[in-house]
Amino acid sequence: MAEKKNKKNAIGKVTESEKEEIKFLFERKNGLNELFKSLNDPSHPLYDRIVQDMGVTSTKFQKWWDEMSVKYKWKGTKEHHWEINFETCEIYIIKDK
Repeated sequence: MAEKKNKKNAIGKVTESEKEEIKFLFERKNGLNELFKSLNDPSHPLYDRIVQDMGVTSTKFQKWWDEMSVKYKWKGTKEHHWEINFETCEIYIIKDK
């Protein structure tokens, strides 16, 4: 059975500096998630610090999307999410499965 692909629609573009800002947060968020998975031990001395940093980074990540959606007037719905192409700075709205 073939898996249904999400439908992508380009809705805009961000500046190079805006792209770099979200790319940094995206990579940090992914790195912290990987670190958390490998260190999933609440007694580890870095555990609380990682959890706290994950919260701060996730908040900054969401704030970026919220601010850009207002700035560029992107429309969204509950059934969709936004994605960025880091090579082209293009923003896509993608229908969730």
